[in-house]
Amino acid sequence: MYELCVNIGGTKHCFPLPSLIDREAIHIPKPHNYPPFELAIAVQELVQAVPASDLSKELFEVTTRFIQQVQKGLPQGVELVPERAAKKAA
Repeated sequence: MYELCVNIGGTKHCFPLPSLIDREAIHIPKPHNYPPFELAIAVQELVQAVPASDLSKELFEVTTRFIQQVQKGLPQGVELVPERAAKKAA
């Protein structure tokens, strides 16, 4: 978490900046199969929950490239499909 700090009369005053995430509410599924992949999915979910920005676009592109690399390493016939696409195909 970040704080915005200013010096007033020689004393440092810090104010916490709000975060989208409540760290105490983070649910980490077990077992931890592949933490980098789980992180990429979590980042994509967060990016989709906030208004579009240059940062959200860049984060989505980076995580998409990572997920595509994971896909390339899967055995033939196994694929990673976004949940919405999987429901449409069913």
